[in-house]
Amino acid sequence: MRLMSGAATAVAAGALVMTAAPAHATSASTSVGIPGGNKITINAWHCGFYVTACDWKASTKMSGTNPRKAKWIQNRTELAAHGVSVSITISKNPEATLTMKSRSLGEVRWKNTNAKISDTYGQMKPGGSTTYVSTKSCGSAKVTSSIKVSEKCAYAGAA
Repeated sequence: MRLMSGAATAVAAGALVMTAAPAHATSASTSVGIPGGNKITINAWHCGFYVTACDWKASTKMSGTNPRKAKWIQNRTELAAHGVSVSITISKNPEATLTMKSRSLGEVRWKNTNAKISDTYGQMKPGGSTTYVSTKSCGSAKVTSSIKVSEKCAYAGAA
């Protein structure tokens, strides 16, 4: 039996990590109750492990039946790459808009009318020396002409 050197052991361990099944997703959620018994929930989710790309999802959802639908409901999501000299490329669902705030931060926004949900999704492709990615999902709504929910957020990523 031949023993591996320290460097060979590190390479072998790295190969095991790269081929292992993906880690659990990173997610967060926050909710707020609104008059009439309904609730608005904001969700943020992205992959827990990636090599070249990371799927992401975000949503603002209204549950309850009083009323059944909001006049409008919006999700605004900030997707970021963190580290030194980083960049990020972002894809999103067709109905949403994407605004790049910097090389490492993009914002995806979708306002849905006469609906219970505004959800966005896509893929992040971090570049440079990215150490981690984050998803900050923020939701707001105009439920009725007299009930408006100001923006609330959920953050998924390293602190």
